[in-house]
Amino acid sequence: MPIINIVLLLVEMAVYGSLMLGLFRARFLIGIGPFFCAIGAVHVFAVYLAMCVFLALPFGLSASPGSVVFYTGTLSLLLVTHMIEGQDVARQPVLGLLLGTVAVVIAVAFLALEQGRAGAARAADLTVLNQMGMLMLWSTLLLFLESLVLFRLYDRLLAALRRHSFAASWLTLALVCTFDQIFFFGAVYLVQEVPFSAGVGGWIGKLVASGFYAALIWHYRRRLDGPGLAQMRRRPGAPQVRFRHDPATGAFHRGRLETLLADLLSIARTTGRPVSLMLVAVDGFKARRAQQDADGGDRDLRRIGGMLAESLRSGDYVVRHDGDAFAILAPGLPHMAAAQVAATLRQRVAALPMPPGVEVSLAIGLATAPLDGESVAKLLSVADERVYAARQLGRDRVIGAYGA
Repeated sequence: MPIINIVLLLVEMAVYGSLMLGLFRARFLIGIGPFFCAIGAVHVFAVYLAMCVFLALPFGLSASPGSVVFYTGTLSLLLVTHMIEGQDVARQPVLGLLLGTVAVVIAVAFLALEQGRAGAARAADLTVLNQMGMLMLWSTLLLFLESLVLFRLYDRLLAALRRHSFAASWLTLALVCTFDQIFFFGAVYLVQEVPFSAGVGGWIGKLVASGFYAALIWHYRRRLDGPGLAQMRRRPGAPQVRFRHDPATGAFHRGRLETLLADLLSIARTTGRPVSLMLVAVDGFKARRAQQDADGGDRDLRRIGGMLAESLRSGDYVVRHDGDAFAILAPGLPHMAAAQVAATLRQRVAALPMPPGVEVSLAIGLATAPLDGESVAKLLSVADERVYAARQLGRDRVIGAYGA
């Protein structure tokens, strides 16, 4: 039985880690919100398991899958979010969990008052809710403190270990999990009076889980998701990408274009669906700049960017490109359908009211994978050539694989 439980714990780590990393990788298609919501839901489940479910291990030890599998997994997922998206993004689910847990504890307190007043026919047992609520609050406070340490500790260890990310991840998770085991298991021990052997077994299990998740993260980043923006910011000579969105237009920041496109192409190769890229050059702002009205030009460019976003599907992306230009990424959209969308966009921009003497038009170059290539560089090159061709032919037109 103890050996079977070890196998089951390892299988649970593999399934949970793979599913959550898959959800994280899909963030450019469905957003990162579902990933954060999943972390929150699993965290509640982890605390419940840590209270009452312990599996027998060899040498008379035991461990809870809530702590070993799910809590260590949560720390690992926060760490990989920090690695790829940066610590500002990685802190968001922890803050949400903390505020939500405080709200739950307050709600349980009011529920206790309501039970005392109403005398319901079937009274709720608030003992478990109170115990779980307090443990949830304590666990989330620990998670908040641990996240502050987690990201800085990883960055320092990564530098000290000469950028060996696997070793830095494992050591970071092991140290933070040791801290958590001391303080969280201590609270569970006081509330539930579980045997001390469960604390020792849980600590050993967390160390093993830290290594397992570190290896999973290393494989994921090496094979599937690359360095991401957080690492790009750290590279000498790399472009400094400080914003997720372009402050001038509200579209995605231009530094995210290649990352977004690479991720969509990778998914497209797996699913067999096309990905269309539209490079949209906005012509006509030279007149505004000649009038020394740069602020007005920026406002109009933002209007155009907003109009482009409103005219697209929810799964499409508008990214600021060089100068007065945008890039539109449309996953799953075939070439001819993308050409029709581009023609509609051109007509809508032409119909926008502009100041006297300012005429704005779009020159759009369209490229689709796999029709025009399957790499980021190839698609950008083809789309750029077609934008140039559209301008040479008189602007205000769409050029695709089959001409204007």
